[in-house]
Amino acid sequence: MKKPTSNFLKLSAIVLSTTIVLFSCGASSEQMTDREETAKAFADSVSTSIQNINKTPLQADSNRTFVRTADLSFKVKDVKTATFDIERIVSDHNGYVTSSILESNINFKNSVRASKDSMLDVINYIVHNNIVIRIPNKDLDKTLTEISDLIDYLDFRKIKAEDVTKQFQSAKLSENRFVNHKKRLEKAVDLKGKKLDQMVDAENELLVKQEWADNSKLNTLELAHDVYFSTVTIAIYQNETTKKETYAYTFPVEPYTPNFGAKFLASLKDGASIFGEIILFFVKLWPIALLVMGVIALIKLVVRQKWFA
Repeated sequence: MKKPTSNFLKLSAIVLSTTIVLFSCGASSEQMTDREETAKAFADSVSTSIQNINKTPLQADSNRTFVRTADLSFKVKDVKTATFDIERIVSDHNGYVTSSILESNINFKNSVRASKDSMLDVINYIVHNNIVIRIPNKDLDKTLTEISDLIDYLDFRKIKAEDVTKQFQSAKLSENRFVNHKKRLEKAVDLKGKKLDQMVDAENELLVKQEWADNSKLNTLELAHDVYFSTVTIAIYQNETTKKETYAYTFPVEPYTPNFGAKFLASLKDGASIFGEIILFFVKLWPIALLVMGVIALIKLVVRQKWFA
């Protein structure tokens, strides 16, 4: 017995193909050939999607279509080795890796002097990787089982199945509305006559509708791909690792210092310079000295006059 979803998708392919062929009504033979080729290519692509979806194993309810995803986080003994094992498992089941970010985070680093001419670096770090893979839905359970053999400690394992039957049915109803609208538009054009301006307006409106139909087709194909390929997100990490590394110690360069003789000569020079500055300082005070001498002379004169008075 065929799945109803499969019959629906085949019917959708036929309807869309017929729609594209109907676009050729009233067009030239060259345009008709191009549109027939487009309709054939469109039907082939949708048929491929139908075949992929039909390969999906039956769920508990065979009338429904599901997009399955999984999210895992666990500790492993060695992240690098586990990453290579996961990539091998994915390849064995005809899947592919969309993202893999392998990196180390340093928690602590210290450098100490180990000997006269050597240094020791002590580094504590954690290696982790975030991986996103796509696996055919029929191989999802087997893939997860093989990956579980790498688990040293499991944080969580989440598997979800989203029912997308409604999205497929909505696409079918939208396509039917587009076909009916196109028929009514062509009938209105026939009743009003095939004038050039009327035909141009009708073709422009149909072009807009066709663009919408193409976008709907792309969304349907993307949804079909999500049904066929399950998405698995994996976060793996390992215990904190300590790394010790010894390397040669480079002695610091001592700044230049002059010897005693050079210091003695420099001191004499500095002393002579200071003595000269002192002399110059007193020389600069000659106006004050002159004023003081004048005051003293004046005082003596006054005292002498009082003495002889």
